[in-house]
Parts: sequence; C-alpha cells; structure tokens
Amino acid sequence: KIAPGNINTTAEEGAACLNRKSNNLYFTRCTYDKDNDKGCRIYMAKKVGNNWMNAQEVPIKGIPDSVSIGHPAISDDELTLYFVADSLLGGLGGKDIYCVTRQRKNQPFNPPQNLGSYINTEEDEVHPYIRSNGDLYFASDGHPGMGGFDIYLAKHVKNSEYIIINMGFPINTSLDDFGIVF
Repeated sequence: KIAPGNINTTAEEGAACLNRKSNNLYFTRCTYDKDNDKGCRIYMAKKVGNNWMNAQEVPIKGIPDSVSIGHPAISDDELTLYFVADSLLGGLGGKDIYCVTRQRKNQPFNPPQNLGSYINTEEDEVHPYIRSNGDLYFASDGHPGMGGFDIYLAKHVKNSEYIIINMGFPINTSLDDFGIVF
C-alpha cells in the first residue's frame, strides 16, 4: 500500500522510521536520473490528518554531496538520529553506522560521529533501530554470526564502548537477517 500524502515521488523512497508520537516520518530518498546519481539523503515528513506532507531533507552538517546516507533511526526525543553511510571520513570500511545530535528539535543536527569499532567493522553495518531505553539494534555481516547479516543488540557501556550481543536463533538464521522493529 502506498503511504497517503505527497511523500512518494519518481525517486526511490524507503528505509523509514517514525518518531514516538508517530507524527513525523523519517525516510531515505534516493534520487537518480539518466545522467546523474544524486545519491541518497534522509527526509522527514509530517502527518497532517491522515496524510504525510511537506517532506524536507533533514539538514546534517558535514555530509559531502558525494556521500549517500540512509536507514534513519530517530530517538524518542528526536534529538539523536542514527543512519548508515559508506565513504564518510573516519569510516571503518563498508557501510558504517553514524550518529548525529542536536540540542532542540527545531535546530539542525551537528556533524556526524562514527559509532566506532565496537559496532562498526570492515564489513557492513546497516538498519539501525533505537529503542526507548537506549538499546541500539543493527544488522552486520562483519561481527561473528550465524551467516550473512545477523541482528545484534548494542548495549551502551560508556563513551564509545558497547557490549555487542548476537540475537541468536530464532531472530537470526543462516540467511540474511536485518531490519528489526519493536
């Protein structure tokens, strides 16, 4: 089913998340044309009645035009946004998970911070999801797992330190597992 409102375009939209009140939709939009790959960015649309309206690119300082970002995950207070990027300075290889913060919802986000080597590996880390209690879930094919992409829980310890837990069976299988939502 197509989401009601004006968020669907001739571009590719996907990988979405909702804020706590389910009135702001954060999503990935990738814009391509036959002559130019304009890449992917994160957009936010507001719910007006039953429709998603006024989709605007989420301003994030320090993202070069040549770098695509996507797979947004927003904290309950909408002050922290997690996303995936490759080729960003400070990346560990493949796709990495980054985080941006802001002081107030009406302010732009600060420059991105790589979540570091506890979470990111030389392979791909994708599809972050942040729970209300601060637990971060993500998929990776670089951490020891059951095969392909597995889903992991990252429990924050301090600073950039996390305890990483493979969710195991039945969440993970020998195939690719990703995109958990609670």
